[in-house]
Amino acid sequence: MRFEQFKQGHLRVFVSKQELSVHDVRPETLAVGKGQALLRNLLEEAESNYGFHAVGTLDFFVTFFPNDGMLVDVRREGTLPEETFEEFDQVEIRMTVDIVHHVLYQLDQLEDVIQASHSLARHIDQTETGGTLYFFEDRYYLYFQEQMKQHVEQTVTTILSEYGVPSPKSPFVMSEYGKTILLEQAVPTLIASFTP
Repeated sequence: MRFEQFKQGHLRVFVSKQELSVHDVRPETLAVGKGQALLRNLLEEAESNYGFHAVGTLDFFVTFFPNDGMLVDVRREGTLPEETFEEFDQVEIRMTVDIVHHVLYQLDQLEDVIQASHSLARHIDQTETGGTLYFFEDRYYLYFQEQMKQHVEQTVTTILSEYGVPSPKSPFVMSEYGKTILLEQAVPTLIASFTP
């Protein structure tokens, strides 16, 4: 699990596909049995390593990426009471689960986008759109809106994982507030424009 703390009541955790497989956790089992155990472990690790106290009302926003794992965004509502952290403190958990079937990756530098495009060269003809490239909040985003065949999506996400990270952001937000660099055929265009 990879933890990232934004502020006292906000934590983001990425759980890899391998970790989900080890714990036998799927979207439909997240709220019961092994899924609950994984979330409990996540909260215990967050408390011991990051001082994130699981008290009061917690909102879990869970995004599943079928080929990569899941992103858990945890937000605690309100401020911590002075007398807290007792064994009997009640915790209310509200959970929203989303399964993402499109492919959207955040890449930090243009060079990462170019290298990823060259690595995708042999597989890009198996996609419908060739990808869309956005620039949003000082990062590049490579987006494939179509639902690909499973083996194609797995190949594309494996390659993109070498250069960036899956993004839970909405491509609609990017198209509205970011800059669309290449609306379609982004990967073939980048390959043609930046030949090594």
